[in-house]
Amino acid sequence: MHLYIDIETLPPLAWSRDRQIAYVRSRAPATHKKPDTINAWVEENFDREWGRSALDWRVSRIACIGVALDDGREVRGMTFLGGTDDDNERRMLTELEWWLREHDAWGAHIVGHNVLGFDLPRLHLTAARLRHNLAAWFHDVNAEHRKLVTDTMFMAFPSRERVSLADLSELLGLEGKTGHGSEVHPMWLAGKKAEITAYCLNDVLLTRSIHHLLSGASDANP
Repeated sequence: MHLYIDIETLPPLAWSRDRQIAYVRSRAPATHKKPDTINAWVEENFDREWGRSALDWRVSRIACIGVALDDGREVRGMTFLGGTDDDNERRMLTELEWWLREHDAWGAHIVGHNVLGFDLPRLHLTAARLRHNLAAWFHDVNAEHRKLVTDTMFMAFPSRERVSLADLSELLGLEGKTGHGSEVHPMWLAGKKAEITAYCLNDVLLTRSIHHLLSGASDANP
């Protein structure tokens, strides 16, 4: 049984504008010493650097978790919407916990793209920060990742070369990558939450197809 997983993340949108500016200011190059120079850099680079905070494990929030459980007979996909505050993220994790219990998926082998470097650590840290029950499960998965987790990025490049899901799927002749993680923030601001969950689940199913192809399986399509 395989549990395919993917997350989408957001900047900490609940922050005040002053706090957002302070964050971007902290990203200014060390060569910028004068306040006027730093202020000009912040103004010029604010949108880019603030958007990149969605990848910063120290401050980012989880917008969505996508999963697909493949037991060899059928594939059950589901998404769980998070948000910009503790209550929404806690609810998201609780819904995931209930789903895992309902489908008896605790022992499933987890598969994801860059899941060891991105998705699982962020899920673990979020669950621990929120004192959620899933913190213990994510800890066990991370601790035993050599037995419990397959990362498709490292299936393709055991030497730990980084490769995007989009590039790998294109190389393998798969269609279906419908966007980029950087588009999640604008979609969230536009209220397009259904589009975010659809995009997240699409990436999960695309990861499944990649996993099947790299494993030599014949049924590569979701």
